[in-house]
Amino acid sequence: MPSTLLTDIGEAKAATAVGSGSAVAITHIAMGDGNGATYDADFDQTALVNERARMAIESRIQIAPRQWKVKAEFPPETEAFEVREIGYFDAAGALISVWAGIDVDSRSTGVVSYINEHVLDLSRVAEGAIIVDAPDDALFLHLIQNIETHAITANEQVKQRLFIRDLTGAAA
Repeated sequence: MPSTLLTDIGEAKAATAVGSGSAVAITHIAMGDGNGATYDADFDQTALVNERARMAIESRIQIAPRQWKVKAEFPPETEAFEVREIGYFDAAGALISVWAGIDVDSRSTGVVSYINEHVLDLSRVAEGAIIVDAPDDALFLHLIQNIETHAITANEQVKQRLFIRDLTGAAA
């Protein structure tokens, strides 16, 4: 199964960041074709096997203390190739995290937009040591706020119903 792992460089940069009170900021997503073959990602990787396209991260949302959902859209003009590896890079161009696996079902780029949405699990480092430097995913935040509002409204309606039941002595 394909997996996303934090590279040794990513872990080292995170350790340095924690010591200095700063954070490593992931800014870009790159995709490659693995030179036509799938492979298992390795902690000591410093680059994708064969990077073919790179884009700035379009949006992000932190879904847990050490997990970020990131999104980048590769336009239809992107050269067509089979995606077998994905890398997550900081502003300096260092490979912080990589996704690959020998059983990857490759997907093609080119002709249509290729939207890369992925959850980065950064559990190997201290909370806040690595962040994603991109705008928040406004639609995702809106959906969460909408769901929260509906939940609060439903909860208040239940409270009112129970209050009325208790006042009138009627069966719920």
